[in-house]
Amino acid sequence: YSYAESKDEENERIAAEEAAKQQEAQEAAAMQVQASSGQAVIDYACQFIGNPYVWGGTSLTSGADCSGFTMSVFKKYGISLPHHAASQSQLGTKASLADAQPGDLVFYAKNGNINHVAIYIGGGQVVHASSPKTGIKISSVNYRTPAGVRRYL
Repeated sequence: YSYAESKDEENERIAAEEAAKQQEAQEAAAMQVQASSGQAVIDYACQFIGNPYVWGGTSLTSGADCSGFTMSVFKKYGISLPHHAASQSQLGTKASLADAQPGDLVFYAKNGNINHVAIYIGGGQVVHASSPKTGIKISSVNYRTPAGVRRYL
């Protein structure tokens, strides 16, 4: 005994298959946007390499401290972060250093207290507002021992 579809049933099945294909395409596009947004964040952040570090600053051109740098970079992408590294470390989604992706924030601590933040750019490197002496620069992710990684994208 075989069941034959009516024309209405066939149209419903075809519509459901098309909807599933569209859903898959949208999910694939969303993953691509997520991947490219991490790249966009680091491309933007790296434009400011060589600019000054200024304690309490949030200007990407005239000077920012570490959390002011990450706050101002992420603001361009509609992500609001507080101007405080330890507070930034409580937001987003926890990730491991082994799974860090471009655009993730890497946090550093002294005596167990978060006191510095940088943006992971891939290849074991971060871009950050380092110090008054060196300004905004690229460093190895392990220039200090990372205390945590957070994802906001």
